[in-house]
Amino acid sequence: MGRVWIGGGERVEHLRRLAVVFAVPIRLKIVIELYQREMSPTQFFKEFGGGSVPRVARHFERLSETGWLRQMWTEGPGGKRRGGIETIYRATELAFWADWPTWKALPHSLRITLSCNGFREIADQLRGALEAATLQASPDRHLTGTRLLLDEEGWMRVAGAVGQGFAEQYEEQEDARRRADRTGEKLFRVGSLLLAFELPIRDGFRFGPALVAGEQLMIPFPVRVSKVFEDEVCLQIMDEANRGDISVPTFYGKYGKRFGLSKSVIRLRFGKLVRYGWLKVVGYKSGGTRRGGTEKFYGATGPAVYDEDERGPWAKVLDVLTETDDWKTFAQLSDWVKAATLAGTLTRHDETCLAWSILHLDQKGWERVVASLEKLYAFVVREQELAEARLRESGGEPMALVVGLGAFEMPEPVKEF
Repeated sequence: MGRVWIGGGERVEHLRRLAVVFAVPIRLKIVIELYQREMSPTQFFKEFGGGSVPRVARHFERLSETGWLRQMWTEGPGGKRRGGIETIYRATELAFWADWPTWKALPHSLRITLSCNGFREIADQLRGALEAATLQASPDRHLTGTRLLLDEEGWMRVAGAVGQGFAEQYEEQEDARRRADRTGEKLFRVGSLLLAFELPIRDGFRFGPALVAGEQLMIPFPVRVSKVFEDEVCLQIMDEANRGDISVPTFYGKYGKRFGLSKSVIRLRFGKLVRYGWLKVVGYKSGGTRRGGTEKFYGATGPAVYDEDERGPWAKVLDVLTETDDWKTFAQLSDWVKAATLAGTLTRHDETCLAWSILHLDQKGWERVVASLEKLYAFVVREQELAEARLRESGGEPMALVVGLGAFEMPEPVKEF
């Protein structure tokens, strides 16, 4: 786990740009949607809401100023625009992306919480497709969750193939768009799921630092993240808390001069991290050099892992749905993610993949995506057989991995903001 301050200006600037996206939940939605297709503020508002077109346009402008969106072309005046001009944008990159050195430099608790909440988003979309019966609508849909025993070579090959599948699906979307421009065929929404992560192979296994149990907060998760990304002092405090319990005086002694901050200002940073759920008071010490005072110690929190109640991704589901194979696969994947989160293995490897996309495909694109997932599934099964042979020969210890693959039609979106 590298020191956060060893990162250079480019990494700090990238995190500050991320803070712009995460500061308002609708901005994150804009970047995710516009990474997959071109849209104007008006088109986004009609599909997802956002208060008003001018309000949505201001978010587009802010994201454009910070390099998250680029202007593609303008349309109008005329038609439904009634004399107005409409600017079409496209996202330049995914908001969750960071180069691996930057990702690895982030505190363990932040990486594990980002990944866990990423799966929550996946779970919400999967559940929506199940409840709307669009997942079950097509007989050639694909949804699998597989637990594998692999050696390191097998893991690298499987994870690499899953990551490559993610890139190829966007190429399929672009091909579908070009065909639709020529034929006039209407594109439909397809949910794509690609998961590959390590599962603890035995009960009680824990990788990484022990984290304090987090709490459910009313603050939107993107906002919580933005408060950390915008402030490298907060990142450094979290990094220290991941190494062990930390206090304001201890942190000030190590980093006060480096950041040029007083003890009172650092105390405010600690308070902000507590308020946004990243730190929690874990103990007090008095005596010794404290001269009668009491020193407060903080620990880093882990994600508030869902339970089988109203907060869980499977809560309040019709009985008829829970008996389906698709729901059982979804519930099993959820349980595996929970186990990997608690054990700290969810983000143990750089090659971990937790990818969810909504693609816009024609019929040919749909058939090609489903065929590619079936081919990928066969590849994964074959890699397990090869890994088992290598492990028998070497006598090495296997790794437990989960691979989740899915492609299915999604319901039309509802206005969220």
